[in-house]
Amino acid sequence: MDRYAWLPDHQLHAAYSLAHADSLIEQAGHLALDHTRRDTVTLDHVVEGDMVSTTVTSVAPLPQALVRLASDALNQLRSTLEHVLYAEIEHRAGGPLSSEHARTVEMPCTPSANDLQKWAEKRPRRDIAVLQPGTALYRRIADLQPFQRRDSQDVHPLKILVAHTNHSKHRTPSLAATFVAAVQPDQPSDDIQVTPPLDRPIKVGDVLAIQPVGRVVEASLWPKIAIQRPHTDTWHILIHELRDLESWVRRSALPLLIAGSTDVSPLPPHLDITIGYADFRTAIGAAGTASAADRLEMLLGAEMAREALPGILLMHSHGSPHGQALAAWAAALSDDEALQRHESLRGFQGHDLDTAVRAMIDEVLNA
Repeated sequence: MDRYAWLPDHQLHAAYSLAHADSLIEQAGHLALDHTRRDTVTLDHVVEGDMVSTTVTSVAPLPQALVRLASDALNQLRSTLEHVLYAEIEHRAGGPLSSEHARTVEMPCTPSANDLQKWAEKRPRRDIAVLQPGTALYRRIADLQPFQRRDSQDVHPLKILVAHTNHSKHRTPSLAATFVAAVQPDQPSDDIQVTPPLDRPIKVGDVLAIQPVGRVVEASLWPKIAIQRPHTDTWHILIHELRDLESWVRRSALPLLIAGSTDVSPLPPHLDITIGYADFRTAIGAAGTASAADRLEMLLGAEMAREALPGILLMHSHGSPHGQALAAWAAALSDDEALQRHESLRGFQGHDLDTAVRAMIDEVLNA
């Protein structure tokens, strides 16, 4: 049975637009990830009396391509919504709209049912019969409105998407900045005071930790790139914001607008549209089901696994003399292999873990 039978011919374009948004998110994500690896925040130790403050001395500027790619991805997601709505209106109307009516077509974002009705009945939009209250398409649009989120409209995906895209279209590109997600001493101690994560971008002069003079403790610093929501001024991890909005458009908004239900197989997000396809079925068959955010998460997880595996194996007496060989082996693992090997050790404890680690070391040494 065709998983995508719910997608009619006049809406096939949506799959290609989603693929473009996915590509933009991947590019933005890679830039963000690369940026956090390159001495994003530099620190110095400032002595004050008998205490030493670990203080930020510089913050690397964000690559400007990053914020623009994020803006482009958000705008592409909103454009996909608009294109699908327009195509659905023309299909239901039985032909092209007049230029006067076409200019009035947009995906509304309204705070109340009454406001949505006013939107539909405003001239010349009220002459578009398929958009009027009581029609199937009107009900589908209503189901996607922020007023459906009774607890807080500000966190409704459509409200967030519209806020981002209005800001980047009319004011400035998306606002992104570097935050410190966590500072983690390698050897935690009661005499080391770590500053809790700030709810604002990191800046020169911020103190991240305080410890007694003479106390030397290594610590890990975890930077993150965040994006600001224009309508609330709150900051959110950039790749999570893009992931959540992409998922809502692809899994909820488009199926509801097109099929009237979210109980359908969502379109696959990952498709190379730099090449041409003879038909839609060929294209969809070549698409990947993992979104850009999922692929980036897998990449990061694999990198962490490659770094962790040699240390785990070296803790075993059988592996301790072979550090160089174990490090080279881990570095050569593919992403899937690294994740699988690391995950395979997580289910063991005690003697079983010892046996599993020894077997993995033997496998490496005998390869």
